[in-house]
Amino acid sequence: MTFKKVLLLGLVAILCAVAVITYMIYDRNYNIWLYDYTFNSPSFSEPDSLTDIIFVVVDHWEPGGNIDIVNTWMKRYRELADKHIDADGVKLQHTFFYPIEQFRGYEVDSLVKLCSEGYGEIEVHLHHKEDNSASLREKLIDGIDSLRAHGALISSDSNVFFGFIHGNWALDNSRFDRNLCGVDDEISILLDLGCYADFTFPALGQTAQPSLVNKIYYAFDNPNEPKSYDTGTLSRVGLTPTTEQLMIMEGPMMINWSDWRFKTHPTFDDGNLFADIPTSFERFELWVKANVHVRGKPNWVFVRPFTHGAYLRDGAEENVLGSNIDQMLNKVEKKYNDGKKFRLHYMTAREAYNVIKAAEAGLDGNPNQYRDYILPKYIYPVDSTAEEAL
Repeated sequence: MTFKKVLLLGLVAILCAVAVITYMIYDRNYNIWLYDYTFNSPSFSEPDSLTDIIFVVVDHWEPGGNIDIVNTWMKRYRELADKHIDADGVKLQHTFFYPIEQFRGYEVDSLVKLCSEGYGEIEVHLHHKEDNSASLREKLIDGIDSLRAHGALISSDSNVFFGFIHGNWALDNSRFDRNLCGVDDEISILLDLGCYADFTFPALGQTAQPSLVNKIYYAFDNPNEPKSYDTGTLSRVGLTPTTEQLMIMEGPMMINWSDWRFKTHPTFDDGNLFADIPTSFERFELWVKANVHVRGKPNWVFVRPFTHGAYLRDGAEENVLGSNIDQMLNKVEKKYNDGKKFRLHYMTAREAYNVIKAAEAGLDGNPNQYRDYILPKYIYPVDSTAEEAL
């Protein structure tokens, strides 16, 4: 074979590879966020001074009426959390985003009792479709009222506020299939009803994924267009957002170039603890490198994975309640809670929001002192003699 033929074949192979990669990028909607990831996402580097790592687990907690799962959760999560304490003496926290369209009183009662003992907090999760503004507002009001009737979303100052996760990642009618939401002014409705921040994203592979990645930012609503949160104003020291802006707190979205388990491409890690990738310390370090922080406050770094915690099939239990996360946290606490280079904080979504607001206000010191900076603690009134589940 002549040199020209070898060169031609090599060129054809390169062009074919480029074509395959380009197809994959657009087919999986990676093109939406790759620009910001490549050019506007500075990676974390080990600090010269003390850096606070704020670990927040947002949990799409959907037991689906399975009493065995509820009881397993109550037992195993307590056992796990009791073993893992942060620099402030706080045990591991989950923020349980409960699906209000699947409301079951005994599930919420069990969560309320768990949260009353200091294991986390409850917020709002909603899967809905084919709605309009009025029907969505009604669903949210009814769901919030139901949660409050069972002891969730009760604040010490009597105000109603909540964090939000949209089911199916379809916030503000953003999925290609508009039937998965239907409401272009969803952000305005959420703000009007007391939503303090959205924790839906990232949405790997979905059209709903914002063009901004690994960011904390504020979105204005365009009531006549879907996906108003696609871009926004980055959170930074000195920022004073308006009441018409909703905070979007993203979790990590990282390309792991050292992991080729899927053969044809490196692993895309979106912080999902319920995934084909086991929970591990290596993943945690990748999430730290996502470097999610308030601009101008680089020594407060937010690590915010997500999970469908009540899905306990196909080995997922080990990722969220068992040996995988236990081993990860052991290593995390050894490296990231040494008190010299790092200080570790287990926080809820509400507490993380408060710390973000403290950073924007230019406050310094230990973020532990700002857990209740603006939004006060939830109160979880429970009957100590009540059964957790049926």
